[in-house]
Amino acid sequence: MNDTLSVLASHFIGVIISSMFYGFTLAQTWRYFRTYPKDRWSMKALVAFLWALDTAQLALVAASIYHYTIVWQGDITMSSHVSKTFEASMGITSIMAFLVQLTYAHRIWRLSFGNILVTFFIVLLALAALGSGGAMVVETVRDPLWDSTHVSNLPASSFYLSSMACDFLIAATQVYLFHKSRTGIGRLGSLITRLTVLVVNVGLITAIDVTLFLILFLVCPRNGAFLVPYILMSHCYLNSFLSVLNSRLELRELVDNDDYACPSIYTIASELA
Repeated sequence: MNDTLSVLASHFIGVIISSMFYGFTLAQTWRYFRTYPKDRWSMKALVAFLWALDTAQLALVAASIYHYTIVWQGDITMSSHVSKTFEASMGITSIMAFLVQLTYAHRIWRLSFGNILVTFFIVLLALAALGSGGAMVVETVRDPLWDSTHVSNLPASSFYLSSMACDFLIAATQVYLFHKSRTGIGRLGSLITRLTVLVVNVGLITAIDVTLFLILFLVCPRNGAFLVPYILMSHCYLNSFLSVLNSRLELRELVDNDDYACPSIYTIASELA
């Protein structure tokens, strides 16, 4: 009983914080479509699709807490089960992480002028995370008791370790490619530093969230504290992705400065689109 109440409390806190993060998502999405109306239709469609998934994820976790607190109020048996809406939100979280990682893989492939090896490993890790996330959903559907969540720690651990490795490889590769573009011309080092800080800071958003979830899931799976970072995960991936997209205007203004005029930096600025 106490464990169930702890799980529901964490679930509720996660939904509240998730709603706040969704406000940032709306602001960033609006800014993207307002600032970059000439982007490729495929990129605009991807942003719109990710926003729709993020909206659905918030709706599902909100519907889940509604079931626990209103529909199933006082029903200990139902409250001890993972709701179907929450199971659906788990699938959406895995899909969103995969799509964002796949988009970064495509960008790195272009930035590296078709480096197949590093792109292959990024895609492989992204697929491993997606598969592990799917296995985690299947395990939850088979045994939907909150008290049994610790049993499925293998797919959960695999999902988050794969995600962490993939995010780290993406950030490290981009930083390497940026610094590889140094030419010593003008104040190019300042621009490279800005790009590096942007990539690292954006990567930290998802890395901290994923690491926090993994620690809480392995150390104290029964009290449901891991639900807070888990519910926020899709928002972290989308907001970090939108942050990179929305930073391009400032970077392009820096590139247009004659002090930064060199082919390698023009390539980076164009591939960030």
